Amino acid sequence: MNDLSESAELFYFASALTLSTWGVVLFYRFPESRIIGKWAKIKKGETSDILFRRLIGIFIYGILPFLILLPSGNKSLADFGINPPTLETFIWTILLSVIILPLNYFNSFKAENLQKYPQIRESGWSFSLLAISCLSWMAYLFSFEFLFRGFLFFASIPLFGLGLSIILNTIIYSLAHLPKGFKETIGAIPFGILLCYLTYRTNSIWIAVFSHIVLALSCEWFSIRAHPQMFLTIKLK
Repeated sequence: MNDLSESAELFYFASALTLSTWGVVLFYRFPESRIIGKWAKIKKGETSDILFRRLIGIFIYGILPFLILLPSGNKSLADFGINPPTLETFIWTILLSVIILPLNYFNSFKAENLQKYPQIRESGWSFSLLAISCLSWMAYLFSFEFLFRGFLFFASIPLFGLGLSIILNTIIYSLAHLPKGFKETIGAIPFGILLCYLTYRTNSIWIAVFSHIVLALSCEWFSIRAHPQMFLTIKLK
């Protein structure tokens, strides 16, 4: 590795590490600011607050990494896992969904789950609200995986090798779940290890993106169905 390529690899890693650590802190703390709350005219816990937080995540996790990589001629987005999905991608996504969906379904009836999910606490869910929440989840989770399983993971491998990169990625990924509680923080460890391995195996972030979307949306939809104070206002003619 020559000096130029080594400095470039260090720059990528330092940028990815900064975004995945301080970016997570900013993601959770920025919307809490009174100044931001007044400017955006939102209150904590409202629907607008949840959607605003997802927009902040899209910017920090997705747009900022893209802006860092855009002017660089050393590597392309393909070097950070943005490659077309393959048949193996969809096979693994289906296999993971077979595990995720039943777990989320049975977990959705638990009181502990219903205290936190769905994140949007509207009693009546219209088609438009479901669609907005769904689209914001997908954009947010793509951005999240692009930073963690794309930028950070692939920037780590040239410097530390596969094993240490998986460990580092999983530790930071797990710690990013601390505000969501102990169970989700611990659960993120095996899930994170598996997603890192599959990302490396396929040289693509799409298994991580698709399975994370299945996880989030099924949790939301099952929780709406199970919540005693929530209902769907969609009427099929």
